[in-house]
Amino acid sequence: MTVKLLLVLLALCAAHCSQGKHLLRFLTFCQRNVTGDGQYDIEFDGDQLLYTNPFTHQPVQRLPEFAHEWIPDPGLPHDSYVSLGTCYYNLPRLVVGEHYPPEIIASPTSLIYSREEIEIDVPNTLICFITNFHPPTLDITWKRNGQPVDQSDVSQTQYYSNQDFSFHMASYLEFTPKVDDIYSCSVGHVSLSELLVKFLEVRGTDQQLVETSVCACGVILGLIGVVTGLWYIVKANKSCQA
Repeated sequence: MTVKLLLVLLALCAAHCSQGKHLLRFLTFCQRNVTGDGQYDIEFDGDQLLYTNPFTHQPVQRLPEFAHEWIPDPGLPHDSYVSLGTCYYNLPRLVVGEHYPPEIIASPTSLIYSREEIEIDVPNTLICFITNFHPPTLDITWKRNGQPVDQSDVSQTQYYSNQDFSFHMASYLEFTPKVDDIYSCSVGHVSLSELLVKFLEVRGTDQQLVETSVCACGVILGLIGVVTGLWYIVKANKSCQA
């Protein structure tokens, strides 16, 4: 299998400050025969600052709510255009030059959780976080009680790089919890022989109260045990002194 992905580390900059070293990373990647899937990122200490649109090459800041606080370098669109063009140009030549090396494959792991604590009939967001995969191509499917959800309720991030050049991303599902609903996030990847599926069950208020009560009773019984043990120790010490 030929290499589909080329990772080109354009710049590594380590700066010193009172808290230690920091890493500013400019990252370009592209895939063979996948038009528009290239990506140009700028990251700081593992967090993405921005990426550029692969067609317009305009920068998109990671946190739009802070976009008014700083303005990216006006030269970024040109840098992105040149970097991605170089990536697509060199990729097939490097594959031949390296005698068609095997593609690096890494299997993803996933986790499903809610953005806020779940309350029945209160709108919320489910997050399916997928990481440690390579190459960066996933098929993500959300279901509610075994049925596909409305795609208008689904959104996802782009691919973000990890320090080892594997990738991570998140998919979001806007939902309103109902008692006993079961949600699932299924992930398909070239490394998997079957889908990677994670489930989340919406539990009723009564069940939550029961679990909370059981937990509280356990804590109370534990405290009683501690107090009882201390009482016996004090009593034993007094008997020895007598």
